Amino acid sequence: MAGKWAQAFYTSKAWQDLRMALIAKRGPTCQRCGTNYMFDTSQLIGHHIKELTPETVNDPNLALNPDNVELICTHCHNEVHERFGSHTQHVYIIYGSPCSGKTTLVNQLHVRGDLILDFDKIYAAISGCELYDKPQRIKLNAFRIRDLILDQVRTRYGHWHDAYIIGGYPHKGEREQLAERLRAELLYCQATKEECMARAGQRGVYAGKWQDYIKNWWFEYEA
Repeated sequence: MAGKWAQAFYTSKAWQDLRMALIAKRGPTCQRCGTNYMFDTSQLIGHHIKELTPETVNDPNLALNPDNVELICTHCHNEVHERFGSHTQHVYIIYGSPCSGKTTLVNQLHVRGDLILDFDKIYAAISGCELYDKPQRIKLNAFRIRDLILDQVRTRYGHWHDAYIIGGYPHKGEREQLAERLRAELLYCQATKEECMARAGQRGVYAGKWQDYIKNWWFEYEA
């Protein structure tokens, strides 16, 4: 469900505010399997019980009705939305400031069988460190793995459904060049600098480091 209508809706402030309000009210727990996601609420998906379509996405009584939204984890969401049969592969570059909601958006849109390239998770996978701890000694290895997967996306290697490339990409020329090379669609997470700084402030010992990342991103983006 990654059509332009879905992308526009799930990046809207109205939807983001509703999802966060539901998490605050119901708690950070999957309503199906009961798993608690207190430390990573991006894993909680706002699942529409009566599915949205291009015709109904602008109906607030359906799209923004709390009674029609269930909070479920990505695993349960994949079980609900697994796709079968043939499918034309699409590629999306999800870009924006750190803490702008890129991973949350991808979790909302992707289904089982999609390819997701998240550089932060590559680093964590090969370092054994926490998600946002990036030892400089393995930086070249992490970039090499990223570039290998990007080349597989470019050539449409494999049988994945859609591909989601998550990154900052503050420079217009760089992201447009990548989009052309991958034949991808760009999708910007439109959180403000103030909203991103506030979210970074909730990241415990990493708060200060992430606020620095945010300042640097906006400096480059607005240059």
